[in-house]
Amino acid sequence: MSKTNLHLPVIQNWSCHNCGGCCREHLIEITDKEKRVIEKQQWTAADGISIARPVIQQIGRNRYRLAHQDDGACVFLDDGGLCRIHAKFGESAKPLACRVYPYAVHPAGPNELAVSLRFSCPSVVQNLGPSVASQRAAIVPLSHEIVAGKHRDHDAPLIHNSPPHGVQQANWSDFRRFQTALDDCVADESVDLVVRLMRILAWLELVEQSQFTTIRGAKLDDYLQLVTTAAAKAQPDNDLPIHRPNRMARIMFRLIAAQYARHDTAALVREGIGTRLALLNAALRFTTGLGRIPTLNESASVSRVFDVDKSDAPACSVRFSELEVPCGGRRSDIDELLTRYMRVKIQGIHFCGPAQFQTSLLDGFRGLTLMYPVVMWLARLRAARRGAEQLDLADVQASLATADHNYGYSPALGTTSALKRVSLLSRMKQLTSLLSWYSQ
Repeated sequence: MSKTNLHLPVIQNWSCHNCGGCCREHLIEITDKEKRVIEKQQWTAADGISIARPVIQQIGRNRYRLAHQDDGACVFLDDGGLCRIHAKFGESAKPLACRVYPYAVHPAGPNELAVSLRFSCPSVVQNLGPSVASQRAAIVPLSHEIVAGKHRDHDAPLIHNSPPHGVQQANWSDFRRFQTALDDCVADESVDLVVRLMRILAWLELVEQSQFTTIRGAKLDDYLQLVTTAAAKAQPDNDLPIHRPNRMARIMFRLIAAQYARHDTAALVREGIGTRLALLNAALRFTTGLGRIPTLNESASVSRVFDVDKSDAPACSVRFSELEVPCGGRRSDIDELLTRYMRVKIQGIHFCGPAQFQTSLLDGFRGLTLMYPVVMWLARLRAARRGAEQLDLADVQASLATADHNYGYSPALGTTSALKRVSLLSRMKQLTSLLSWYSQ
């Protein structure tokens, strides 16, 4: 692994700002070796660790995770939002899962890895800290540790798996041609981001109708140039037709948005059947889209970082119908944020293949595209709950951090039914309607 080539996102900054959100929201599974290391550290009440509960919990046969405090925080999180293991023994003593976050490492070819980031971290969303590219010296050994003993050469993700042409597989070199075409189109600032996404969806429809057994190398470059140019000519400017999504699309979309908004923590799970019944009731209300929008459990990091200036006044109760009006969404600052998000996911191969429930490039990008209306809908909800008629950038930042917590990680979003829901929205031509409608 010493010769592994590491691809880093070129447009992203990051450093930890100690919000403590990740220590409150994630269940940290540890290896047998990490378990033995922590047990040898001999934590006591003098260290601020309660002796009334173990610091490690067994979650299955030969599987363990760090224990949690009553409020759901990791047992090692102190009152100042800092890790006690880090403070006492140094960063290298922490479990690998703690040291990796918010990085995500994915296969990118023979002896190649791609690095992405999770935007559930508020510092990633806000682009705070030095550039990720400048931190290569620290990321390389970390990536080696992630894949140690289990690295193998993966096939490139499928391009598409659509009838009548069936499975279309490309080698890694040609997959990167598709990857570059996606990244270039998302980066094109001559039009609004929503227009760029519609252009990509248009040329991906052409890709879905094609076979690539003989279109390789330079021929593939020519093909991609042809389809991307045709899509740009078909929608040359920002004068988009606005179509309200149909009833079925709105039902499916609300259920998807609700799933992205959920945050199931250790503290929430302990609340038992009452919580499960409340979630069932919320699902029924999201299905009907009638009445007031139920409140779902919110991300701890989002609350700590983006709600610090919130007044003591209770949040407004919001009806589903109130989110169907324009909120001033097509702005350069919002486009910059979501463009950076999508480019990091594309460059890090964080939108398809092993990182996204083994989806093809086409289906994976459609799912990534759906994040745009999901985030904008959740941002409208945040704005409405504070009584505002127009979005703030912070509304979109907080909503992106909320949704990306689940993107590629929530098992519910990787079920067959959930993945088919995205495909059905595409076949119904409703992805473009959702994009335009919630971009307003």
